[in-house]
Amino acid sequence: MILNEGGNIFKDPNGQIATRRINKADVAPTLSWLEQVTGLELSANTLGTTGIAPTSGDIDVAVDQGKVTKDELADKLTQWAVKNKQDPKQWVKKSGISVHFKTPINGSANNGYVQTDLMFGDPDWMKWSLQGGEVGSEYKGSDRHVMIASIAKAQGYKFNAGQGLVDRITNKSISKNADEIAKTILGQGASGKDLDSVESIIAKIKGDPNYQNLIADAVDKFKEEGLELPEQANLDQTGTMRDILD
Repeated sequence: MILNEGGNIFKDPNGQIATRRINKADVAPTLSWLEQVTGLELSANTLGTTGIAPTSGDIDVAVDQGKVTKDELADKLTQWAVKNKQDPKQWVKKSGISVHFKTPINGSANNGYVQTDLMFGDPDWMKWSLQGGEVGSEYKGSDRHVMIASIAKAQGYKFNAGQGLVDRITNKSISKNADEIAKTILGQGASGKDLDSVESIIAKIKGDPNYQNLIADAVDKFKEEGLELPEQANLDQTGTMRDILD
C-alpha cells in the first residue's frame, strides 16, 4: 500500500474531473465539516502531506477500522447525499481500503469540491507508515517506501505500509512499530524518526559498511524515475555521485 495523491475518481457529466486541489488553509475547516457529517474524528488523522503541503490533490485521512466499517461509513455518506437530493453514485465510491467522498470545500459547494480518501486501518500506524516526503524535497512518500523496502530486502525482510516489516521467507509479521522496525533494519541505535524521509534514512546509513547493498534496490527504482540519491549519500572517494550510480 503506497499513498498516491490523485483526486480524479469523481467526474462531472462531461467526463471532466469534478474535484480540484485544496489549499492548506482549507483542509482543517473542510475536515471539521466532514466530521459533523460522519461523526468521526478526522482532523487529527491526516495522512501524507495533507495539511502540510501548500496544496493537496486530495484529502487523505485515516479512519479507525475498529470503530466503523467501510460499508457503514459509505452508507452514512450515501444517506447524506440522498437527504440533500443528490445522486449518491456521484458522491460516494469504494475501492481497496478506502471510501471516497466528493467533499464540499469548507462545507460549501460555492468553493468547489475536493476528493477525500477515507482510508481504513490503525490511524497511529498509518500516520507514520503513510507520511509524505519532506516539504520542498524532491522525494515523495512513495520514494521513502522504496528506500525502506530496499534496506529491508537486503536483510531478509519485506516492508509495506499495510503489513509493516515481514520475514521474506516465512511471511511472518515482525513488527508494525516504527521504533522496532528502525532498530531491526538500521541498528539498535535507530528510532522511527530515522525512517521519516529519504534524507533521514540516508543520513543514518551512509556510514554503514553494507551501504551499497542496502540501497541497491532503491538506486535501480530511482533511476527508472530519473531520481538520484541525495549528494550527502556519496561515499565514493572520488566525490562524485554519478560514480556511485553508474
